[in-house]
Amino acid sequence: MEQTVLYEVTGRIAVMTLNRPSALNAINRQLRAELTAVLQRFDDDDEVRAGIVTGAGRAFCVGRDLKERAADNAAGIQARPEDAMSAHSLHSWPHTRKPLIAAINGHCLAGGFSIAQVCDIRIAAEDAQLGVTETKVGLMAPFGSLLPRLIHVADALEMILTGDAVSARRAKEIGLVNRVVAAEDLMDTALAMAGRIAANAPLSVQYAKQLVYRSLDLDDMGLHALTGALYRELLQTDDAKEGPRAFAEKRAPHWQGH
Repeated sequence: MEQTVLYEVTGRIAVMTLNRPSALNAINRQLRAELTAVLQRFDDDDEVRAGIVTGAGRAFCVGRDLKERAADNAAGIQARPEDAMSAHSLHSWPHTRKPLIAAINGHCLAGGFSIAQVCDIRIAAEDAQLGVTETKVGLMAPFGSLLPRLIHVADALEMILTGDAVSARRAKEIGLVNRVVAAEDLMDTALAMAGRIAANAPLSVQYAKQLVYRSLDLDDMGLHALTGALYRELLQTDDAKEGPRAFAEKRAPHWQGH
């Protein structure tokens, strides 16, 4: 059986490629299971410090495989919310320890949009189209509840209620993607950014990511307590001592990740 998610490590960077190009990388049961396993593999590998998610062929991912869903319906198999490819079914997202970059090529729709949404940084090719299209097929986007954390609620509602895809440029205007680049430069740009992240102290990166996400639901008092607790932990690590030592000795630091 052909793999629907490819995993390749280059240096300290893992590239995860959705690999059903003939179906525009639509999410079937196999892809969902393999992507969940690959994300766990990425998070568990201490040699890898940053990850990139992208799609094979001419699409990032068009969402749930509706042919599979239609066949299930015909067979009397009731769909369930937990079957959706969203932050609710991928319980480890966006809480993988390490940063993830979405390199968005072509169509990025519905469940595919949710995969990009829960990555930490999004880089889109100029020809990319991003959309929350569930209302066009009688479904609901469970990940839509998280979208207002990224963009203005009015922009989120426009995307969700119309089901219309937006261009990469429009996505950049509303703050959904970090950068828009020529299609031929997409992976080089993502790899370069991942490389800059991977060169930093890995625990500093992981603690910073944790702080940002956990702070979203905290008041000022809770944020103060969380910041102090995480920074106290980080300052006790070897890497927190190696950084100043390397600076004083005028050499590159040797990060150990502990």
